[in-house]
Amino acid sequence: MKKQDALPIGDIISQFISEKNFGQKLDETQVMRLWPRIAGETVNSYTQSMYVHNRTLYVRLSSAVLRNELTMLRNELLTRINAEFEHRVIDNIIFR
Repeated sequence: MKKQDALPIGDIISQFISEKNFGQKLDETQVMRLWPRIAGETVNSYTQSMYVHNRTLYVRLSSAVLRNELTMLRNELLTRINAEFEHRVIDNIIFR
């Protein structure tokens, strides 16, 4: 029996993630973790909840004024979010 070359654990984990198609879900989770840095601490303080569904980020805000302001800045926020990754993770943002 021939011994196979050992693989680094990082390579094994990357292979597992790609085989199971977990990459998109991990990226979506990362987007929510990065939200305070991307949107800013002030916006984050008004953020009540958020989730991703079908590549759309849904953000519930406690301020209607801020919701309107961020709606106008949607494209800039999308650019910032997707710039964090080497590929497009989020296609749209809906503020509620």
